[in-house]
Amino acid sequence: MNIERWSSGNNEIDKLIKDTIYGARNENHNFLEWVPFDKFKDINQIGEGGFSKVYFATWIDGPKIHKKYGIWEKRKSEPIKVALKRLNGSENISAEYLNEIKILWDLCQIHNGCLSFYGMTKDPETEELMIISEYADKGNLRSVISHNFNNTLWKDKLLYLHWITHGLKSLHELGYFHKDFHSGNILQVDYETYISDFGLSGPSNKQKSDDKICGVLPYIAPEVLNEEPYSLSSDIYSFGIIMVELSSGKPPFHKIKHDITLALEICNGLRPEFGKGTPEIYKKLAYKCMNANSNQRPTAEELYDIIKFWLYSNSLNTFENYLEKEEFGYKGKEIKAMFEEADKEIPNISTSYDKNPDAVYTSRLFTFSNLTKPVNSSIITEYLNDEENNKGIKFF
Repeated sequence: MNIERWSSGNNEIDKLIKDTIYGARNENHNFLEWVPFDKFKDINQIGEGGFSKVYFATWIDGPKIHKKYGIWEKRKSEPIKVALKRLNGSENISAEYLNEIKILWDLCQIHNGCLSFYGMTKDPETEELMIISEYADKGNLRSVISHNFNNTLWKDKLLYLHWITHGLKSLHELGYFHKDFHSGNILQVDYETYISDFGLSGPSNKQKSDDKICGVLPYIAPEVLNEEPYSLSSDIYSFGIIMVELSSGKPPFHKIKHDITLALEICNGLRPEFGKGTPEIYKKLAYKCMNANSNQRPTAEELYDIIKFWLYSNSLNTFENYLEKEEFGYKGKEIKAMFEEADKEIPNISTSYDKNPDAVYTSRLFTFSNLTKPVNSSIITEYLNDEENNKGIKFF
């Protein structure tokens, strides 16, 4: 099949896809494809965000393989499972959003924490564009937490966090931040965890505005709510919220209406509650991530190193040398004992909860004004400053 014998109907999309094809010099190089919609079957909606819908589908003949300059052929005729992300309103997709799709593609080529990005298609009925990507067979972290919380030990939670910090560290090392980081954008494939939707926040058919904040309110850093520019440390705040969610089994602020009142309370130091029995060192690290002062939050690399030490200390037999190793103020065997003690409380934690009808866990656009300068609550201040809590814990 020749590169010039198809068109998406959008010149900029055609150029984006063709550039990736011409850039594939041999069969080991990936490239994007424009796939006719009739090449998919078994299409079923599996999720919905603020600006998109996600579908499971079977791609009948699967991705192609590079043959020679500008020409490709099918790698195999076997069907594969994929996810189709329909971009609401994308029949009039903006140039800015297309550029974010290009950045997503570039990141997927150099960042090993990405799901495979295969190409694009179009729904013939709505004319809306759809991104074709690898299917996450286990769903997102939010669904994993809600369905199996009381059977998930702390070593399993640490494994999730290990994969998440690995992906976040790689993203930050490349100079990018996520902008819409929450448990719904963390996907599970087999036993591995991936961060999805890098930068693809907000509507696809509108130009981004500096006075618009986009995201899931409980995960948005207080300085961003206060109209400060997004930064790497804003992702770290969101990670801290995810840490709390993993400890409690409940989405953050599920009892509260997600509106300007909650935004104001977050700026005044309100943070979600940890689950019963959560180790104190875990709380302390999460509170550091949720510090109102963005300059005092840890980096993704520091988080990765800490979580890795905790995980390896809790692994049975595989990493026995870690039990006598001392890092961040504790020996591995002390870390192991803390998390094993916390495991005893997991069966006793109730995962049932009443959700406020106005608690929204999909991305939305917000405009806030006259919020107070972010401050820490007395609880966070105590954790960060109290000598007894700080004793021997030298994270970074």
